Amino acid sequence: MKKTLGFLVIILILGAAACVRYVPYRGPERYPDYPYERDYGRYDSLDDAYFYNELEPYGIWVSLRPYGYVWIPRDVGYGWRPYTRGHWAWTDYGWTWVSVERWGWIAFHYGRWGWDRRMGWFWVPDIVWGPAWVGWRWGDSHIGWAPLPPGVAFVPGRGFGPHRWDIPGDHWVFIHGRYFMDRGLDRWVLPVERNLTIVNVTSLKVNVAVRDNRVYNEGVEIDHVRRLTNRSVERLSLKESDRAGSARIEGRDLVVFKPELKKNESARPRQVLDEDRAERELSTEQAGRIYRPVARREPEALREGHEKERRLMRESQESEIDEIRRTAESEKAKVRDAEEKRKVESRVSSRIAELKKAHEQEKAELEKRQKAEEEKTKAKKAPVKKKAPADKR
Repeated sequence: MKKTLGFLVIILILGAAACVRYVPYRGPERYPDYPYERDYGRYDSLDDAYFYNELEPYGIWVSLRPYGYVWIPRDVGYGWRPYTRGHWAWTDYGWTWVSVERWGWIAFHYGRWGWDRRMGWFWVPDIVWGPAWVGWRWGDSHIGWAPLPPGVAFVPGRGFGPHRWDIPGDHWVFIHGRYFMDRGLDRWVLPVERNLTIVNVTSLKVNVAVRDNRVYNEGVEIDHVRRLTNRSVERLSLKESDRAGSARIEGRDLVVFKPELKKNESARPRQVLDEDRAERELSTEQAGRIYRPVARREPEALREGHEKERRLMRESQESEIDEIRRTAESEKAKVRDAEEKRKVESRVSSRIAELKKAHEQEKAELEKRQKAEEEKTKAKKAPVKKKAPADKR
């Protein structure tokens, strides 16, 4: 009899344990009975549901073919693109993105970013951690990076394997190389209208691989960064944090939270919108604030954003031409023959003329896009004329 009772007790205990499910802590305002410290228990037991729950307060989940559940962030501001609000750090994992977004420790180190013409940028979850899931371009003046698209699996231990990357030109984030080590890179991101010209004078390199059992993003060459920034590049050691949250630099360490997760095909977000409903909500005035929350009037913020884009475009274009002229002067100084000097001058003059023509096209496209955005803002803010009430007398 005692053996039978003991056996039943064991069964009840195991059954109760099987019913326990992971519930992420979201702060005392939601779970006042929980202790203040974030205590998730065993991190090696986390799965897809963890990301669904953690990202829910910062955006919307959408069921998007063919990717399944994707996430769209809110409150990201005017002209936002992935991998713009933050800075780069050179670590023992290669170039590592340090985001200032509260959710950036998830969405820029796991998964991929894609673009949909109706909904904009969206994030597709994945469980493999990486320092940054981006490809690179760089040349004599500019450095750029772009999110690697969804749909290309990274296999731990093998990497991506042979793959031809076809990243659209407007997905690239370019800055002048002198600002690459700046802590606030979003201040220097060039208008997307500059991308086509810069893509044509930069080289593509996707070098995310596995080294010493870790995902490594080599990216732009260190010597090139030193030359363009005129600064030394300190190498930081990656140190794992024991709690969720943004990365932070402590001395020569970059402290990051990078839990290992397991795939859970049955997990799903608590609230999911279908494509049609998401498109409707994103097109409304209220949903528009997902992208442009401002503490002042939106037209004023838009004008400031447009002026910044024009200034950055102008400075970048001028710098591009100055670089060609400096290179030409250096080349001419090495040539003694007068005829060869004339050839160099002719070639440079032709190149500058072509570049100025491309610059004018860029300015025209920027002006067209900005004008459309201004008109859209005016239409959204136009007061609704109410019909005067009828006289009851």
